[in-house]
Amino acid sequence: MKLLRLIYNISILAIFILGIIKLIQKDYFLAFIWIFLTPFLMLLPRNLYKIRWINHKYNKNLVYLFEFLALISLYTGAGLTLGLKKLPIDFDSFNHLINTLIYTIMFGILYYIIKNKITGKEIKKQKVAIFAFIFVMIFGVVLWEQFQIYGDKIFGTQMYSDYFQDINLDTKLDQMFGIIGTLTGSILLYFKFDNWINKWRR
Repeated sequence: MKLLRLIYNISILAIFILGIIKLIQKDYFLAFIWIFLTPFLMLLPRNLYKIRWINHKYNKNLVYLFEFLALISLYTGAGLTLGLKKLPIDFDSFNHLINTLIYTIMFGILYYIIKNKITGKEIKKQKVAIFAFIFVMIFGVVLWEQFQIYGDKIFGTQMYSDYFQDINLDTKLDQMFGIIGTLTGSILLYFKFDNWINKWRR
């Protein structure tokens, strides 16, 4: 876990430095994402774990899982921005599959933690899987595609289309692989969640 934490911290520093470079290049959108938003989100798990009722109920393996998943998401997402989508392979679709899978697991876990705290009752794995599936389908698959379209128009970014794909084909492939990733994450939650949560409890 020390190695994971070291790689994680170095990655935060690296993405911050890349953000400074983008700021110098006057790419203000990516500069904001990499200087402020990404480091904030990556530091969020360990800081939320400082909340008393969370660290009293769950062990640090929960934090390590979130940081591991965030690291994978960072490498795939930053890889697209740094030029991997220019390769003559459909890396963008792979990115959508992996990240929607990760987000489904993450939001399923968050749903359980918050709902369990509010109600004081155990949440069935079926509810966790269904909530995560619906949430990520709405925000991570459908609305994300719209954000990419209008983000490109407003900020002049190139989030939306692959260089080797028609824009309509790109949208359909992104959504198709996003659905596959979300469904896979939901299935994993359904079959594995009870075992996972028992390992994270103190």
